Amino acid sequence: MSYCLENQETWVEGFRRIGAAENKAAIDALAHDDKAAHQGIHQARRHFKRLRSMFGLIRGAIGKARFREANRFYQGLAQELGGLRDISSLIEAVELLRSQFGHLLKGESFSSLLDLLEEEKAAMEQRHAEEGGHTERVIQALRVGRERFIALPEAEDYHQEVLSGVCRYYRGAHAYFKENLDRPSPWAMHEWRKQSKHLWHTCCLLKNAWPSVFKGYAKSFKELGDILGDYHDLTLLQDKLGAYGELLPEDSSRLLQALAQEQIQTLQRRSLSLGQRLFAEKPAAFRQRMRAILAAWEMLGVRKHSPGPGVSIPK
Repeated sequence: MSYCLENQETWVEGFRRIGAAENKAAIDALAHDDKAAHQGIHQARRHFKRLRSMFGLIRGAIGKARFREANRFYQGLAQELGGLRDISSLIEAVELLRSQFGHLLKGESFSSLLDLLEEEKAAMEQRHAEEGGHTERVIQALRVGRERFIALPEAEDYHQEVLSGVCRYYRGAHAYFKENLDRPSPWAMHEWRKQSKHLWHTCCLLKNAWPSVFKGYAKSFKELGDILGDYHDLTLLQDKLGAYGELLPEDSSRLLQALAQEQIQTLQRRSLSLGQRLFAEKPAAFRQRMRAILAAWEMLGVRKHSPGPGVSIPK
């Protein structure tokens, strides 16, 4: 079963199943003996983000203390694995620039920057190998951590808390969209990205409530997250260019900064254009519509409670 709640299972059954599956998928991603270790790390961190979105969605039902503990746990594991993936993201950002502007700039400029980044990445991989057991420590933590899904409480109010959770994510993303529409900044764009990713994950979780609607939402929120992710990587690349200083020829550094800024502005315009459509609805109207959709699903799909003895649940 995938990252979505299934018809005819209770809320808590679904969250227990999904949580355990995502936790195991993160273990499997890290356990592969693969030369491209950053790919396994990238996949594991994606599962961590999905789990954090899920716990945030139901934080009212499970309690704030349980939510904070789970959120810190997966955030901490992501940070422990982050360095190697972050430098890989910068390399991908340079490749994005080269694909867009390679015809305008000598190839040596891109090659020089990529050489520096690859050298930094190789040093990280070497440190990773020398430390030994770094990934294994994360895997062991995940194996212990899977017990938290079995312990998810049988709460009466998952329905209301899921409604509150998805509306909270929408309200946060809507607010950051409005802020960036008026006064865009790298910080606000990054916060908008985080809230939009939570919305993407939530729409995947709720897909079966109304597949044609939530699949469309999920596709659009993913597109927005990808655009904002490229934007974020390019802002970090600008910082890296400044940090490299004299390691890059001054002319190359200046031109690469200018190209990065031009692409950043293009991505900003694309994200705000998409945001105009995704966040046209005010949070109060969005809540009213979500309430009706989830109520209808609970009538015909997801169950509030486990069936008692002798109760037949229609397939």
